[in-house]
Formats: sequence, C-alpha cells, structure tokens
Amino acid sequence: MIFECRRNYPGCRSELNQIEEFGRSYCSNDAINWYTRDFFLYRTINRALRTEDILVLYTYRFFIIDMCKRLEELKESMTIRYPSSFHVYRGSKLSREEVEQLRAGDLVATNGFFSCSRSLEIAQAFIGIDPITGISPSEGREDRQQYAIFEININLTETPDIVVADVSDESVAPQENEILFSLGTTFAVQQVTYDDEHHVWHIELILSTEVNHINQQYKKFIRDKLQEYDATMFFGNCLGDILGDYHGAMRFFYRQLRIKPIDDECRPNTLYHLARIYRCIGLYSQAINYFRRAMLLQRRRLPQSGYDYAQTISGLAMLYSETGHTKQSLDLQTKAVNIYRTYLPEHHEAMAIVYNRLAYVCYQEQQYERAESLLSVALSVLKDKGPMNYTGYATSLDLMGTVKWTMGVKDEAVVYLTEALKMRESFLTEDHPLVARTCYTLAKLHAEMEKDHSTAMSYALRALRIREAKLTKNHRELILSSELVQQLTQKNII
Repeated sequence: MIFECRRNYPGCRSELNQIEEFGRSYCSNDAINWYTRDFFLYRTINRALRTEDILVLYTYRFFIIDMCKRLEELKESMTIRYPSSFHVYRGSKLSREEVEQLRAGDLVATNGFFSCSRSLEIAQAFIGIDPITGISPSEGREDRQQYAIFEININLTETPDIVVADVSDESVAPQENEILFSLGTTFAVQQVTYDDEHHVWHIELILSTEVNHINQQYKKFIRDKLQEYDATMFFGNCLGDILGDYHGAMRFFYRQLRIKPIDDECRPNTLYHLARIYRCIGLYSQAINYFRRAMLLQRRRLPQSGYDYAQTISGLAMLYSETGHTKQSLDLQTKAVNIYRTYLPEHHEAMAIVYNRLAYVCYQEQQYERAESLLSVALSVLKDKGPMNYTGYATSLDLMGTVKWTMGVKDEAVVYLTEALKMRESFLTEDHPLVARTCYTLAKLHAEMEKDHSTAMSYALRALRIREAKLTKNHRELILSSELVQQLTQKNII
C-alpha cells in the first residue's frame, strides 16, 4: 500500500512527506483520524472506492478494513447516544442529469464511506452555499452543475444492522459534527424538490433495509467459503467469475506465482485458476499447459489434494467440450464426478456445479434425457442455497433451457433462459461473458421461433457487444455472435 501511494505522487514532496509520516506512525485504532485529515489518504481511498477497481481496492484493503472495523465498534454506542430518530445532512454537487433521474422510491447505494453532518449549515458551506442568503452559486435548474442538500432521517431502532457512527470525537475536525456511514449503505429516496428561490435541490432520504438480507447472506457466504478455500485464491477467482475481469485475475494470479515460494501449498491451485482464465478467453493451448502443470503437482499430494485434483480434471474436461473433443470430455468429467463423490455429500453445491458440467457434455453427445436428469438434480440442490449461488443456479437454468429447446419444448426453454439471464444480470456485471452467452442463446431461440425479429436482434447485438469487449478476436463465441448478427440482418432485409 505504501509503495502504491508513493507511486501515485511522484515528485510531490508534500504528499510524499505525508506518506512517510503515515508509514511511520499509523495504527489501526487511528484509522478515522487519518481518514478525516486533509491528506493524501482521503483522496487516495475515495478515488479507489469510486473507480471500484478491485485490484486497487485489494492494494488498500488493510486501511479500508481498519475503517470498517472502527465504524462497527463506534456503532455499538450509537443507540445510547441517539435513542430517538435524528437528521443528518450532506451537501453535494451533481450533474443536472444525475439529480433529475432521482425519483421517490428509488434506492441509492453508496460506493464509499458516506460522510454527513448533524449541522445543516456545515453541509451548505461544504458546497459553497451563501451562509447568509442560503443561495447556491447556481443560476438555475438548467445549469450543467446542480447543488443539492441531502437530508437523511436516521432511526437506529428500525435499522439496527446499518453501520453508521458519530466520528466527531476521533475526527481532526470535531466542529464538523461528522456522521459516517460504512461501505455499501443503501438509502430510499422519499422526496425530491427544487427550491427556485435559492437554486438548491432538497433530497430527503431514509435508511433502507431492502437489500440488507442479501448483504447478510453475502457475508455468510464469504465466511463459509473462507472455511473451504484460501482467501487469496477466492479473491482472484471472484475477479474472473463475478466481475468478468479475466485480465485482472490473470495479473493477480501471476503475481502470486512471483511472490510465493515455489513449494507454496497454493501453487497448484494458482496454476489451475490461470488455466481456467486462459480457457475462458479462448487461449486453449495455454490453458491445457496450466491444467496439466496443476494436475502434476496435485497428483503428488494425493489423497490430501483429491478435491482439488477432481476440480482440475473437471476444468480440463470443460476445455475439451468447448473444443469439440466431447468423448474425451465425457470420460474426464465422469472421472471428476466419481472423485468428488468420495469427498463430498451428494447435495453439496460443488456436486451440483460438476453435474452442470457433465450435463453440458451429455447434451453435446445428444444424451438429452441424461442431461435433463442431471440438471434437475443440480437445480434442486442449488435452489435452496440462497442468492450467493446464483452463478451455479443460473448455469443450471441456462443449460436446462438449451436442453428443452433441443427437445422441442421451446416455450419452456424461453422461461428457463429468461430466468437465467435475470439471475446473471442481478449478480454479475452487465458486460460479463456469461450474460452474453445467455443473450446469444435467447437470440437464436427467438429467431427460430420467428415470433419477434427485433427481440432476437436485440439479444444478438447485446451478446456481440459484450464479446467484442471481453474476448479475444479469434474467440469462437465472438465469431458465432458476429455470424448471428449478420444472418439476422440479412433475414430482415429479405
């Protein structure tokens, strides 16, 4: 973190001196004090949180974790300090488009630490509102830049899980009466009005618990996963699987190979994850190389590494299925399932994931009834596992839709595929390759059903845009998307 901070301020003597002071004297309990200083740290952390660049956030994770922990600690005294509801204020400069999009009932989520004040005057002064007249620098609501005062009603007895703290006692500016919300706090918009006399927007918010149950499930999911997986491997895996940032994940895992000793126990899994990334972006020869290197190390550690060995075999089988070697894929995937069964109960989520993979190769081998049966088992296992298993459940739905389509049950296929897309959109990034995969299938299905050409074209174009941004130029899926758009365009002309 210190190295990265120095790199961000080359030749800036003042900031570099601040960085050196931070490196010498920082301790975890002082996180809020350091954060509230007019210092390099505030700007650096907020820039990292705004960009949502996971690798950058990983670099600053120690300080961010310290901030979250300290806010959690201070939160415990908030109900005593504020037994009844109270209001806080935040002054913000927004673009005209941003503020005009806000509507009563909308949910607003923060992507950083959200700072407010118990004092309206301080919130107004923060954005340059005249303290005497109350008029903003804006000339009217047609200006590109608008001035807004957010008024937030806080009732801690109704929202006990929201992490918010009065940090004035630990701030370098206690006179600002600062109230700080932790990462990801969600608010509901109550009212949006414009004050024509003072050229200021007034936006009333309340704390929302609508997504809190998902956050709680997510935390449980992470805790459970960290019981099974190394935290570093899990983080890198999320870069690719959830965010679709394959190149970022690749840099992360290559860095692990560089900095960890050659006999590190995570080295086989690092090689496995690199193999998966190469497979996902269509560089199959590199993927095979890394799969085989991972398997070689894992075989040496059997039986302790049996689960990881089965996982790698399954990954290699997926590669063979994607490259048309379905017989070889079926043999390997069956072998992986048999190994998994010696380590896992039948209703473990990992069994459902490997059933998805086996079902796909069965589908390729035209064993449709067997594929349908495997997917039914996978769906029943994953259905009750909660939203954190949306990726596996969505894959089951997607494959079931494809199988139903092939078996001639097209209306059911549309239902399965539409639900798969909805889940993938809710959990993955909107430009994730898996979103493109479902869009592509829906495009082909709608085109075949000949009910709505515009719907088919819409799905096809969305799949193509994502694949152009995420995949290599010669990737098979990108080529297929380009061909589909051309076919639909020609059909429309005819």
